[in-house]
Amino acid sequence: MSRVSNGESTRQKILLTALDLYSQKGLEGVSLRTISAESGTRNSAAAHYHFGNRLGVIEGVLSMVTDHLRPQFEAGIATLEQCPEPTLRNVVKALAVPYLSLLSSRYPWGPSALRFMAHLHADNTPEIIRLLNRHFRVEIERIEGQLHRVLPDVARNTLRVRLAFTFVSLIHGAAEIDLLANTPFGNIRPDDATLFDHFVDFVEGGLSFRSAI
Repeated sequence: MSRVSNGESTRQKILLTALDLYSQKGLEGVSLRTISAESGTRNSAAAHYHFGNRLGVIEGVLSMVTDHLRPQFEAGIATLEQCPEPTLRNVVKALAVPYLSLLSSRYPWGPSALRFMAHLHADNTPEIIRLLNRHFRVEIERIEGQLHRVLPDVARNTLRVRLAFTFVSLIHGAAEIDLLANTPFGNIRPDDATLFDHFVDFVEGGLSFRSAI
């Protein structure tokens, strides 16, 4: 039993260390040897031993993050699916709340997770794209289905493009949220509740816009 516990503890240290390093330096700027050394393990090849290769570590970190996000996504999407007439605001909140919850104090690694996710979405390599699709495809398809329910007059392909824009704005915006305290307009960062409302307003307008073209 002690071996299992020690192994799991080492795995967790490696994942948290990798998350922190990836969030600071990006996916390409961190070696497995560095992750092993920074995690405090005695074995310089510990990351390789537990995860096999670079992609294995990245997927391990992503799985750790999605394990925390998925129950919130599931609860929010299931509520929408059971609601006879969900509103667009309900759908946007179901999409945004899980990600923005990473900014709360109960997830000390939450801001790092958001920056890690931003790096993942900026990395256009086929292997990372496949990884993201494998982990998020089901939730995104369910969200898109609910958007189509509340916006039936918006062309499906248009809606999908707008949804992609929404994810980019959400993940990169949340990852760099503190920049709002130092803008050309000064400190414009409101409290978290007001900020969330502003974001939902912004996304609602973009998703539901009726083009004159």
